[in-house]
Amino acid sequence: MPRLQELHTTYGDRGLAIVAVEAFRDTARAKDFIAKKGLTYLLLEDREDDPVVGGTFGVHVFPTSFLLDRDGRIMYYHLGFDDGDETKIAREIETLLGD
Repeated sequence: MPRLQELHTTYGDRGLAIVAVEAFRDTARAKDFIAKKGLTYLLLEDREDDPVVGGTFGVHVFPTSFLLDRDGRIMYYHLGFDDGDETKIAREIETLLGD
């Protein structure tokens, strides 16, 4: 998630909006993590009664990243997050923002 912060800082003024969804509903732990890491993008907690992460998006591997276009269509997705993956995601962001 801190690497997503770097992407948010780099591309936020060009139209990138990052929304992270905490799927395990551990609010206290999530708030502590957000504060310690200084995360400034939007972080939400998944719904217990109607989970968006697993239900709507079919996510079963964590973390999973999606890049959506301005119309909400999924244009790219990435499973997991290892060192260097932010470079791959940044390339996809550049393609989608395509100034």
